[in-house]
Amino acid sequence: MLPRWNEATMKKAHAGIGLAPDTVPHSAVAGIGLRSRASAADVLTLLDHCLHMVALDRGGLVALATLEAKRRHPAMVAAAAQLRLPILAVDVGLLRADVPNPSECVERHLGVPSVAEAAAMRFGSLLLEKQRGQHLTCALAQLTAGYVLPSCRAATAASTLSTSWAGP
Repeated sequence: MLPRWNEATMKKAHAGIGLAPDTVPHSAVAGIGLRSRASAADVLTLLDHCLHMVALDRGGLVALATLEAKRRHPAMVAAAAQLRLPILAVDVGLLRADVPNPSECVERHLGVPSVAEAAAMRFGSLLLEKQRGQHLTCALAQLTAGYVLPSCRAATAASTLSTSWAGP
């Protein structure tokens, strides 16, 4: 099951962190905003570009975060399976945040200023502001200590991938 982050789960994840939470070195969360036409190759290409910009490689990623409505997007599911990473589905209400690069288009369609930056910022401070790719955006955040991320083993990822296109 894919995790759903809302105010209650955020508070629970922050429990015991204290006033000045530490970050987890070399543990980045990629916030992803994508259109329906995005492919897994688009996601991976932009992720590699963004990681390179902050001197990390794919091993530095611990999760992909996106809008709850996009968590089962075939490109997200396939990229997460290939990277063996969990997808953190963020409730739209939690994406109402001050971000460095708000989008009028996203605001008009979703009522929030951002998906990529806001989703990444739910899990830590920004390492890299929003970058644009083919049909998607990506921002990177340094994971804040205290988050317990779901594990994503190859079998789980393959199972998620194989059932993501299944009908009702």
